[in-house]
Amino acid sequence: MGEAGAEAEEDVREKDDATSKTTSAPRQIIGGPGTSLPFFAESFLGWSLCFSCHAFYGYLYGKSLLLSSRWYIRLRRRMRGLARGLTGGWMRDLMSATLGIRNTAQKLDRSHLDVEQEETWIPLTTHSRAELDKLSPWERYLSLVRVLEKYYPDALSPMTSVDGSNEGMTKAGNRVESRQSNTHDAMSLQFAADAALTWVLRQDSVCRRLASLAMRPYNAADFGTNPAAMGSNPGSNKSPQRGMTSLLKQCPHERLLQRISRLWKHLLILPSLDEAKNYYPIPRHTISPTASTFNKNHGRVHHPYRISLVLPAYHENGCHMKTRMAAMLEAAGNPSEVEVIVVDAGGCSNLELLLPTAGEFECDSDKPKSSRGCWGRIAVFPFTCGGGRGPCLNFGASVATGRILTFCHSDTTLPFHWDEKIVATLEHSGVHDGEQSFNHSARANSCAFSFGIDTSCGRLSMTFDSSDAAYYPPGIKAVETAVNIRSSLFSLPYGDQALSFHAIVFEFLGGFPDQCLMEDYELMTLLRKRASSFVPPSVSPGSSLKEEILIIPGTPAVCSPRRWQKFGVLYVTYTNATCVNLYAGSRRMGPDDLFHLYYGRKPPKRSKTDSPWEIKLSKLLEY
Repeated sequence: MGEAGAEAEEDVREKDDATSKTTSAPRQIIGGPGTSLPFFAESFLGWSLCFSCHAFYGYLYGKSLLLSSRWYIRLRRRMRGLARGLTGGWMRDLMSATLGIRNTAQKLDRSHLDVEQEETWIPLTTHSRAELDKLSPWERYLSLVRVLEKYYPDALSPMTSVDGSNEGMTKAGNRVESRQSNTHDAMSLQFAADAALTWVLRQDSVCRRLASLAMRPYNAADFGTNPAAMGSNPGSNKSPQRGMTSLLKQCPHERLLQRISRLWKHLLILPSLDEAKNYYPIPRHTISPTASTFNKNHGRVHHPYRISLVLPAYHENGCHMKTRMAAMLEAAGNPSEVEVIVVDAGGCSNLELLLPTAGEFECDSDKPKSSRGCWGRIAVFPFTCGGGRGPCLNFGASVATGRILTFCHSDTTLPFHWDEKIVATLEHSGVHDGEQSFNHSARANSCAFSFGIDTSCGRLSMTFDSSDAAYYPPGIKAVETAVNIRSSLFSLPYGDQALSFHAIVFEFLGGFPDQCLMEDYELMTLLRKRASSFVPPSVSPGSSLKEEILIIPGTPAVCSPRRWQKFGVLYVTYTNATCVNLYAGSRRMGPDDLFHLYYGRKPPKRSKTDSPWEIKLSKLLEY
């Protein structure tokens, strides 16, 4: 969430009575329609506030980039060693004598190593806050071992059982023990087992998520039981640790943990660019669309579209959406290769009016390209599971068939030839993996458009009531400038800038976290951390390329000014910056509590409390 990070549910937010009650009072004080502030004063304060927010965004970016860099960690270690050498140990003795702390130096060294481990660790997938807090890493690790033993036994050999004894060794492990006399054979089998484990953790989404949750650094105080006391080493009487730790540190004897840690960099490598260009997902849901139409020239419903445009709709009117979709259709360079997925999350009306849009143009392949302006497919899918924007967007991605996924808010207008710009940016204008590696250029793991707000007379006159007719919010241009600086300088675009990913990369990273708010922030933070800290090992052409988040230059994606019209620049900017601070700062407020604070009501009720992959895990363990 940023200056415009909650546009997907805009209509509900501005029509909801509870939200109006929570925001009407400050609106009259700090800006917006009816404020007593002069236009110049409100504009000046808006510019000042928008740019002051960059201090916090810069802090988050510096923390993820600077503090996780290898040279900084080495420099910090050398500075600590130099300080320890200059003091000659008298500082440690003074602290021990004065504060009564034993082994102070050892504790400080351990805490620094814990911080370094947390800062340099990159997860395999995104995780919601509920998934992080629900079960401990040790419990996730046990689930991973159970799945591997049941479905992928070859990936476990050679290794001992989880309880540390030799009784749990598999038959494959026994075969390895019997051939230890031949070093070459043992190394070959170990290589084969590692290759099998790498394949499983790259291809199986459930195992990949479990491995990411099991290997993550965590605060031992959050999970009071030491894994060593839970059966991993029955003879151990270790007390629970405090501070940041990990399973690998607490259970160094676990061979599977050692192997996963050794293979971690290989597990982080994105699928190759050639794989992404030839990957067309198969819909993972059997839910049929409530309405659908497709271009007859394609000859089949599941045509390999270049782009799937996912539009979440919540309390939307089909007439308004049809107008915006007509503008996107006119701006598209080759709309017949674009699939439009409209996700009806509830409260929508007249969505069936969207379907004739595909037939309003005569789609004849003999005519010039400019007159073949029709979508490849339009489908409206009902989404009844609840849970907010994250689950809604993931559902839209699960029923899409395009090789590129573009997530666009319902009130956003895309620029001219937006589809061709997205394809050219993500696929580097047709460059292959080998050519890209030879040119030493970075690979785009995602892209987004620059940000704009439609302040035209026609859009400003689309009002909510008669009191704010054609109201021009003072300082509105400051929002545009600040968002574009944040996106380019700090590599942090948000959902209102039409985030785009290759479908295979989106699935590989786990999609949006399954939470009601801040889902775009979590995914882009992971991609930013990969771009700044991860140097892939060279295992194939193009695999050693660093990653980057690209902002498409030129005409921006333009969103509606209605929220700034209703509440003013000062209030909206302050509220959004506060939410980011509460979520990503020291308080780490959960998305549900943040949703209640932001909207003044409880988050959308979920039909099931577990994430879809956790439901799949339960079924796997039941069989």
